[in-house]
Amino acid sequence: MKICWDSLENLRYSKKTQMWYKKTGSYIYMDSCKECGESYLTFSIRPSNFCSKKCVNKGKNNPMYEKNHSEQSRKKISEAKTGKNHPNWKGGVSKKNIPLYDTYAYQIEYAEEVRRCSDDENILEVKCAYCGKWYIPILNDIWSRIRALNGNLSGESRLYCSNECKKECPIFWQYKFPKDYKKASSREIQPELRQMVFERDYYTCQKCGSEKNLHCHHITGVELNPIESADMDNCITLCKDCHKEVHKQDGCNRSDYKRKKCLEEI
Repeated sequence: MKICWDSLENLRYSKKTQMWYKKTGSYIYMDSCKECGESYLTFSIRPSNFCSKKCVNKGKNNPMYEKNHSEQSRKKISEAKTGKNHPNWKGGVSKKNIPLYDTYAYQIEYAEEVRRCSDDENILEVKCAYCGKWYIPILNDIWSRIRALNGNLSGESRLYCSNECKKECPIFWQYKFPKDYKKASSREIQPELRQMVFERDYYTCQKCGSEKNLHCHHITGVELNPIESADMDNCITLCKDCHKEVHKQDGCNRSDYKRKKCLEEI
């Protein structure tokens, strides 16, 4: 007898009426299905001649039995399921992994700077957490950021425009003293200051012209002049390699800063 095990819960059989009873109604026993010939249970109010939907839509019982769609109807069916004719069509952004402004902007705008894309107002744009550039994030990054803001992730899942910005950001994936800790060449400064300096210098290294691995360098060290640490005129954009070379020069080394500071205190 064909019957799902889930349907046997709270099912009772009455010998007097020879019917099966459940909360949803009563069932009767049928000897054979018209299609497969197996026994089954069906509703007593409106008994079915078939044991399942598969048997109903199988063979001659199917209304489309020995019938074929024309080429025009096939095109209409395929176009209705995919493309611009689909009722849920939103420009193909789901396939391209692009977030929509109306769907996600209100969920992160209290923590991130957001705006509509100039090319397509339906697409969401955000600012990079490191360099401050406007860019279109992928949908997976937006999901992770929302989960982090809601407290469902251990990290912050900040939004970065590239892997270079993610690696150069001093606060990305950093703990106070992690395993195999190495001192980074880029120290954490005010993110707003760094982004304004990058924008002023057109996101290029002022020494070699590179546009990758950018750092914000203080011309006069913070140890010597902490008052001007947030002054844009005291900062310049350098790439990671040039930043290391500059700090190797005489008078710009970390040890030189400490020596000068000690002499001033004396």
